[in-house]
Amino acid sequence: MQKKKCLFCGMPVEKDWSFCPQCGRPLRTQGINISGLNIDVTKMVNQLIPQVLNGVFNGSIFTKNQQEEQEKESTQKQFSAKKIIEPEDLISKHGDTVIHAISLPGVRTREDIDIKKMENSIEIRAKNGDKIYLKIVRRDKKQSIVSEEFANENLVLVLRKVN
Repeated sequence: MQKKKCLFCGMPVEKDWSFCPQCGRPLRTQGINISGLNIDVTKMVNQLIPQVLNGVFNGSIFTKNQQEEQEKESTQKQFSAKKIIEPEDLISKHGDTVIHAISLPGVRTREDIDIKKMENSIEIRAKNGDKIYLKIVRRDKKQSIVSEEFANENLVLVLRKVN
């Protein structure tokens, strides 16, 4: 009987494994069902990996000035709510690149999301009516957000180590 192989790097993997130990990519489809709409987050992340690795991500790779401008804007947002929820976060690793696909059901626009870069983490707050999604993403001090994309109630953050 032949062993299953990772579709991305070819390493032999066991059928019950969720992620490849070599490249870190998901071995199974991981989807989110929101209000009857099925979103295949694994497929979405896997389509983004080649774009990220080639430095092209819908024109959203930030220059240092753009990143500073965004950080200034995010400090001005105020969020308050009756209910705080930790959103689901699907993580994919590829070398020095880590991709977080964070599900934010009910969040409609990027303006409803605040991203703050801390020393060892990134704090994400998103507002949906009287609910606040709060996610703390741990990061290495050398990792920076190189790209972000918000679509279909999902925030995709791409982190990469910078020297």
